[in-house]
Amino acid sequence: MEQLISVLTQQNVLAFLLLFGRVLAFMAFIPILSHKSINIRMRAAISFYLSIFLFPLVDYNSSILQSDTFILSLISELTLGLLGSMLVQIVFSAVQIAGDLIGYATALSMANMFDPTTGTQQGVISRFLYLVILVIYLESDMYELTIYMLYHSFGTISLGNFNIYDYDGIAYITKEINQMFSFALIFALPLFFIGFIIDVYYGYGTKSMPSFSPFIITFQIKFTLIFIFMMLGLNMFIDNFILYFTEKLS
Repeated sequence: MEQLISVLTQQNVLAFLLLFGRVLAFMAFIPILSHKSINIRMRAAISFYLSIFLFPLVDYNSSILQSDTFILSLISELTLGLLGSMLVQIVFSAVQIAGDLIGYATALSMANMFDPTTGTQQGVISRFLYLVILVIYLESDMYELTIYMLYHSFGTISLGNFNIYDYDGIAYITKEINQMFSFALIFALPLFFIGFIIDVYYGYGTKSMPSFSPFIITFQIKFTLIFIFMMLGLNMFIDNFILYFTEKLS
């Protein structure tokens, strides 16, 4: 007990609270933990125990940890944690955008389902791909890379030293969004092109033979072909997502 009390100095307590603020803001909005079925107390408990684990591993400059500037430092740490979680969300949003584009190609854009995570309607294919990626996220130990990125951030930006005005946030966000759309288009564009070719083929066929009954199964054939090609390319999609996620967070 005496050893525990001796550790609870003002500098250590301030440093731990700043660390806990960054971890809490980061862990509260990453995939899995941001789901509405995980309540706030559970997120706070996970963040607290992770902070206890990371605290002995994190170096900090005790000279800059002052009680009069603690609130500003805490706000900066919360901001940094939110920006880190937004980076992870951007990576997963690329999967949802790819699913939406494939949904337009298969004429399933109107087939929506309720997403309890965001409280909005989401396309069936987009939701399917997102669930697949969540399984891969846990199965391939990418969550460990996420925690490592969080730990590495303390070495790059020490506690209390983050200043958002030192970075060109607009250029960085623009770059990340461009890469997000590029990843989504790389996977969805071939399937979108297949749907376009089928539409053109059936358009000409309907114009030349309007009474030809097999053209009433256009949607079924179109969806079947695109779904088959999507399943054939799913392994490639997963490999590229792991590579994209690894390069983004490493």
